[in-house]
Amino acid sequence: MQKVIAVITPLILAFIGGFLDIYSLMYRGGKFTLLQTGNIIYIGRDLINGSYNEVLICLFIFLAFTIGLVIANIISHILKKKEKEYLLHIILLSLIFIFLIPNYFFSKTIKFDLSYLAVFMLGLIGGILLESFRFSYLAYTATMMTNNYKLFMHALINGILLKDKKERHKSYIYLLIIVSFICGVLLYTLFYKYDIITQQIIFIPQILILVLIVLEVIKIKKVGNPNEE
Repeated sequence: MQKVIAVITPLILAFIGGFLDIYSLMYRGGKFTLLQTGNIIYIGRDLINGSYNEVLICLFIFLAFTIGLVIANIISHILKKKEKEYLLHIILLSLIFIFLIPNYFFSKTIKFDLSYLAVFMLGLIGGILLESFRFSYLAYTATMMTNNYKLFMHALINGILLKDKKERHKSYIYLLIIVSFICGVLLYTLFYKYDIITQQIIFIPQILILVLIVLEVIKIKKVGNPNEE
């Protein structure tokens, strides 16, 4: 059961990553909130074009992303100190669920107004996702598919050249993670194209987060507190 959860979790997180990144790009200010490489590119372009308001939006998102990283690290440090690291993912998933709620209350982001609270929260989620879900037996990121593709190729080549079944198995999972991310992007794009409950569609990643929380609870019940003898 634990191995199944270890595989399902990165797939769901990658789907959420793809879904939220295209959601922020198409519906929340036209910027990436999870993928900061894209925002850095936007900053360079907008500086040259003199679009300073757009630069401020990117910096605003980058600040939120940074705060998300800090929050994840502080929580991790506190739990480690109290020997309760097994609760880390449940707490961070709960935060992500809460941070998605503002998206229900503001219409499409077209200027710097209260709807940017939703954008800020998405930036926080980006930082938490990147920092918090890398401590798996499988090194991966829920938002950066370039890195996952590199890891996929590395595992695939090792699996073929060294005839290592474990490495081949990893390569399959990396491929599934990339496909899952793409599916998240495609699903939201489909909903957006046909204007299907565009604002309320955020319930989809929230449901998936609840699934992950349930899986974490099951894992804890199966394994128990690793700090207890």
